[in-house]
Amino acid sequence: MRRLICFAVASTAALCLAIPSYAQSVDEIVAKNLKAKGGAEKWKAISSVKMTGTFSAQGMDMPMTVYAKRPNLSRQDITLQDRRIVQAFDGVTPWIIRPDSGEAQEVKGAQADAMRSGADFDGPLMDYASKGHQLELVGKEKVGATEAHHLKLTKKDGSVEHYYLDAESGLEVKRTAEIDAGGMKQSLETELSNFKAVDGIMIPHTMKQSMNGSPVAQMRVEKIEFNTPIDDALFKMPAKK
Repeated sequence: MRRLICFAVASTAALCLAIPSYAQSVDEIVAKNLKAKGGAEKWKAISSVKMTGTFSAQGMDMPMTVYAKRPNLSRQDITLQDRRIVQAFDGVTPWIIRPDSGEAQEVKGAQADAMRSGADFDGPLMDYASKGHQLELVGKEKVGATEAHHLKLTKKDGSVEHYYLDAESGLEVKRTAEIDAGGMKQSLETELSNFKAVDGIMIPHTMKQSMNGSPVAQMRVEKIEFNTPIDDALFKMPAKK
């Protein structure tokens, strides 16, 4: 019995020692990711981002502009022939403009929650614990030919995302999430590649998206501007005509 008790105590001690080590390994991986992208200090000195490029879907190439501003303002504009597709969040209200109506509409439900969550200027990995998120190291996996750390992020709101970070460079190569599309759960996968340094910050210039394993869209970034003046009014939902 005494030997069993000693074994139990030893096992418990080993488990207690393993927990901090496990948590530290996750933080080390995140720290390497932030350093690879240019460093947290340099990124936090950025107050706004404007990206222009091309959005490709259903055989069409469309001009696209993405705006983001601290702390959580975001907007995406796509030009489809003579019509606009807009998706934006002003820090309170998520809204869209559909090409068929041309009218701004407030977004509600699961899509609104996703837009609010996705508007985090720093991204969910930076300061994840202080934001109320939980991060778990699932293990190492292959993403194509790349050995990657697989991290499972459970956000404060309960939603789950998976991040795959290149084990050698630390850069993010893929992320996946379940999204609500018309009341149905769909698996959205985003592959990130063609990283280039812009003012010392590493930015992916090619992003490919797949839904349930089928390619749906691709974005190619052509120009990135940091700290360019952006009026908060750009993110506000326009009044109905």
